[in-house]
Amino acid sequence: MALTCCPPRSPDLTPCDFLLWEYIKDRVFVPSLPVSLNEMKQRITTAVSSVDEDMLRSVWTELDYPIDICLVTKGSHTEHL
Repeated sequence: MALTCCPPRSPDLTPCDFLLWEYIKDRVFVPSLPVSLNEMKQRITTAVSSVDEDMLRSVWTELDYPIDICLVTKGSHTEHL
């Protein structure tokens, strides 16, 4: 297995982990918490179904800037401003 200098999923390039996933978690893990696997699946399905065009546009907007920085710096390490 080849080692790389960077993790395979840089948090700088995964706004879904921060924006979209937080949105989903906020709708799944609300009191009272799911008591069964079926209830958990239903909550996840409902939460994902509630994602609309505006939310996806926000995710894309959050991703656009880090991608531009990555392209301009040719993938070198950068710090968030």
